[in-house]
Amino acid sequence: MSKQHSVVLCAALASIALAAPLAAQMRSTVDPSMLDRGVSARSDSSARFVTATLASGNALAVAATMGLTPDAVLARVATLDNASAKKVADQILAGGDQTVVISTTAIIIGLLILILLTRA
Repeated sequence: MSKQHSVVLCAALASIALAAPLAAQMRSTVDPSMLDRGVSARSDSSARFVTATLASGNALAVAATMGLTPDAVLARVATLDNASAKKVADQILAGGDQTVVISTTAIIIGLLILILLTRA
C-alpha cells in the first residue's frame, strides 16, 4: 500500500474514532422529566400491547391447549414488570418494531475506505 493510501486510511480511521465521543458530549434539548414520562408511557404501551395480543382468540386457543384459562393468562400478564413486558412485546413483534439507523457520515466513510482498499 502506498504512503498516500496509508495516510488517507489513518485519517479516515481517526475521524471515525473522534466522531463518537464528540456526538456523545452534546447536551440534550429534552427536559429529563419529559424523558421519564416518555419511558413510562413506552412501558405502559408495552404492557397494553402484550395484554391485547394475548387476549386475542388465537392466543387464548393456544393457551387452552396448554391447560391455561383466559383469566390465568391475563393474571400472569398483569404480574409482568416494565422490563419483562417490553421484552415480551419485542418477542411478539419479532423485530418488526425496530429500525436500524446508519448515519450519512458512516456510509460515506465506509465507501471511501472501500474505494481505497479496491484501488490498492
